Amino acid sequence: MAKFPTFGGNNNNNNDGNKPLYNGQEDFDIQFRQAYENMPFKLFESAPRYGNKHNLMFQDTADGLFPLEESKQTYSGYLGASLDQILNVRQCPVDRMTLCVTSDPEMEKCIKMRTALKAQLLKPEMSCHKAHSHVNCMQAIQSGLADVTVLDAGDVYTAGLQYALIPFISEIYNLGTPDYYVIAVAKEEDPSTELTYLRGKNTCHTGLFTAAGWIIPMAFLISNGWVRPYGCDSVRAAAEYFSKSCVPGALSAEYNLGLPYDNLCDLCHGASYRYCRRDASEDYYGYTGAFRCLIEGGGNVAFVKHTTVLENSDGKRREWWARNALKEDFELLCPDGTRALLPDYKRCNLGKVKSNAIVARGGDQYNLTQLNAYINLFVYAQQFYATKDVDDFSFSMFSSAAPYADLIFQDATRQLRVIKPELRWYSDYLGPDFMRARRIVDCHAGAAGLTSSWVTLVAALGFSIYLVRGA
Repeated sequence: MAKFPTFGGNNNNNNDGNKPLYNGQEDFDIQFRQAYENMPFKLFESAPRYGNKHNLMFQDTADGLFPLEESKQTYSGYLGASLDQILNVRQCPVDRMTLCVTSDPEMEKCIKMRTALKAQLLKPEMSCHKAHSHVNCMQAIQSGLADVTVLDAGDVYTAGLQYALIPFISEIYNLGTPDYYVIAVAKEEDPSTELTYLRGKNTCHTGLFTAAGWIIPMAFLISNGWVRPYGCDSVRAAAEYFSKSCVPGALSAEYNLGLPYDNLCDLCHGASYRYCRRDASEDYYGYTGAFRCLIEGGGNVAFVKHTTVLENSDGKRREWWARNALKEDFELLCPDGTRALLPDYKRCNLGKVKSNAIVARGGDQYNLTQLNAYINLFVYAQQFYATKDVDDFSFSMFSSAAPYADLIFQDATRQLRVIKPELRWYSDYLGPDFMRARRIVDCHAGAAGLTSSWVTLVAALGFSIYLVRGA
């Protein structure tokens, strides 16, 4: 345990180390302790005379004030060896951390976050790098152009498998654990839509190969035989089963390695180059985007997380598309073909998935010093900026400026939690059920990818049972 100097006085005209600092203190010295106790004013007393306060001006435990030697009348001379320990605490072994984002709105928030962290003198200093996609962010981290990014569980899989990136911090939503329920939502006024028969329906998805919007629902439908699997080509399966959809990323060669199907983007809303993009520039991207697609875009069902409807209904969003949205207008589609009210998501769901995570370099590029510095930065940052009650003059990590949602972090995030070291490999973090689901829907899901429909269905049997149970 380090020893630090006590509080000291400063008197340049008195070099006698044994003489009191000023004559008035003699009245309060130990030799007059009895008289001191009876005096109305006590130099070293705080409570209860001044309320329930302690150490006002002087420490309550002080016995007296004495002058310092001239050699100690500077901060470095006074602190001595303690100064080295203080400087070691204030210095960061890592100079900079670059956060990768994928859209202009996220870049704007990243710059505001950088300014906010700098205002609190948090280290390492944060900088921002804009990539054109989440895959491009993974490549930027691997090459050293960026250091960290925030990914959906589906992208955590890709980042770990193809780029050896590791998750080290996860988002925590209202469950108190780093996961959420995947739900299928339909309008209460549309009773003909049910989960067991969606052929010819219009569907809204968060993005191609995202966890809640694609991997879990498509694996569920294929596993139960409601959708023809075409081996493991879930893109073709969806295109031929659904009528129209919005699946952001379905036309991107970075995510869809097979044939493009135009009907998977027919419901999307983005204009020009933003059309069907797998980032915030597409209006129907992400959880809020998929729910908006259900409300105004002609969708019959939206695949989202269990908090999405409550986040965007009953006046919680001011955008015109959400003004008339009431939670009573929507119902959950259950795996057995029935319906349930929104609060019943723990029973009526498609499965449980790990929450979004922050990833960094792993494998041969793993650097524990860097990783610990990044962890400390995010942990301390949320202590200052986790509040959601913001105005034009403040910053919140877990809020997004209208009309956007879920910029960098999910708006439903309540805190960030460090992932245990033993779970920092993508397969360990995501769990065996998710790994199995990914192989069902993705022909390129590593060496263990399944290549024939009958093998897919056999391997999916256990997963199907798991989904019906609702995790």
